[in-house]
Amino acid sequence: MKYSRDDILDSAVDLIDREGIGVSTARVAAHAGVSNGTLFHYFPTKQDFIDALYLRVKRSLADAIGETDVTDPPKDRAHQVWDRWVAWALSAPARHRVVLLLKGGGVVRPEAVSEAAALFSGVTDVLDAAAKDGTLVPMPLPYLAAVVEAQVDVAVTAQLDGAARDTAFEMAWASISSRLP
Repeated sequence: MKYSRDDILDSAVDLIDREGIGVSTARVAAHAGVSNGTLFHYFPTKQDFIDALYLRVKRSLADAIGETDVTDPPKDRAHQVWDRWVAWALSAPARHRVVLLLKGGGVVRPEAVSEAAALFSGVTDVLDAAAKDGTLVPMPLPYLAAVVEAQVDVAVTAQLDGAARDTAFEMAWASISSRLP
């Protein structure tokens, strides 16, 4: 059977979720059912593998979030992003945990983090629109995005759904908004 680069990365999500980022490349290869040579054919170094895994998972999230209607108010667009993000994380909990582990562990190259950030231009556009119309508190957008991201993680950990997820969004929005509802 021929294994693709994506097959190896998808297999690694489960393994790294269970065993952590210190897992050896030999263990990753064995778990994926490929030789070390095949793994290193696709990923010449462990760092290349880690960056590729991070980007694959972030692409999955970006695809799940998709685009929002630019004619909608920024808060409505942000709520769409929130709902899609939380839904993705709840439907792919191992991917969610692994992306947090990789970024939080400081093992992803800055270039890969930047490349991943570029996948979320639609999310950035929502925050830019809210900042331009005075909706957001006057803080750097990366800081505000990090605040919301942390609150998404709490909502995911709590496995919020329905009205609770909506309330959590309202709380997140209030934490970065300069206007009361």
